Amino acid sequence: MNSIYIPKNLEEAKEIATLLDDNRPADLLKCHAAFGGHFGGDMGLVSTQSYCLKGKPSLGADAMAGICRRSGLVRWWRTVSWSVDHCTMHFTRADEPPEIVHEYTYTIEMATAQGLTRNRNWQQMPLQMLRSRVLTMGLRATYPDAVSGIYSADEIADNTDMSDDERAAISAESLGEELKAPPSRSPRRQATRPPQPVAAPSQPKIDPPKPKIDPPKPKAEPLYKFDSEESFWEIVEEHSISVEAVNSVAKRQGEEVASMNPDELEAFFYKFVIHRSVRSSWSWIERWWEDDREDFIEAIHKSTIAEYPVLEDAPPSFYGPRLHEPAFVETVRQACSMEDKHQHECQRTIRYMEADDWSAYYKLVELAKT
Repeated sequence: MNSIYIPKNLEEAKEIATLLDDNRPADLLKCHAAFGGHFGGDMGLVSTQSYCLKGKPSLGADAMAGICRRSGLVRWWRTVSWSVDHCTMHFTRADEPPEIVHEYTYTIEMATAQGLTRNRNWQQMPLQMLRSRVLTMGLRATYPDAVSGIYSADEIADNTDMSDDERAAISAESLGEELKAPPSRSPRRQATRPPQPVAAPSQPKIDPPKPKIDPPKPKAEPLYKFDSEESFWEIVEEHSISVEAVNSVAKRQGEEVASMNPDELEAFFYKFVIHRSVRSSWSWIERWWEDDREDFIEAIHKSTIAEYPVLEDAPPSFYGPRLHEPAFVETVRQACSMEDKHQHECQRTIRYMEADDWSAYYKLVELAKT
């Protein structure tokens, strides 16, 4: 069905702009003039994907990525390394040989040298800001015929004269994040001459009340208990995994279920058994994400995200070392079973959780009820 927000002429565009943004319709018109062609002329889409900062039209980083994907120029891109210190991404073009890979890195040192880390958005969202910056840098450099001259909202905000709170709010909105409220500061009191001490009548000494210490929160319990070989096979059956498949992967790994203790049973289950992409693969190797073969890493990555789509944008170096931790695995599996409306929060939870923190899993279980 055609959108009702596609104007046929300038007058209709002005009417739609006023309908969508009665505070700043002129800004929406500027964004539509700059980007409307990328969104099929739909001003409704333009209004949700673009920003006009001090008269300069801009897009969110993900909107730029969408333009590149729709252009047909992209073979693939992926994040290969991501931390609070740096973000590295690889990009490839569909019209270049598959072996040509364009690598771009943006570091916190680069942001510091540019004076960006003084801004609140960089202090509260370093991971997101690093990814956004290297993504837009790589998109413009690799696919200039799609997004040349387009800048993201956070890039323009970082280089535009505005308040720090305004800049942080714009960056957070364009990245789909929430900012923490800035810490309140007590007003400075003007220095005055201290009054002369006056002797006070002696008072009986009273010990100050002891601070109340909250008891530690109970640790969230694991989902399954691998108390014995019998419980192991019950868990396997609950997941509809055949005995033959388990014995096959055990044989490939030189293991024997009957000789394992409870800790070994749990480790074997979460490392080799529960993942369809692992138990059915004869090429899977330890620390595959560090292999020298780009095509091998890409093949394992594709089979993994086919099973766990929520990990599509996560680099193998992030989830690879964690995909044997029971709490992390069950959190990922829970996230994959949830409605689309919860996916943003699911990805945030997975990104920031400790790999052995079961509370992350139970948090998503409760979220699924809403």
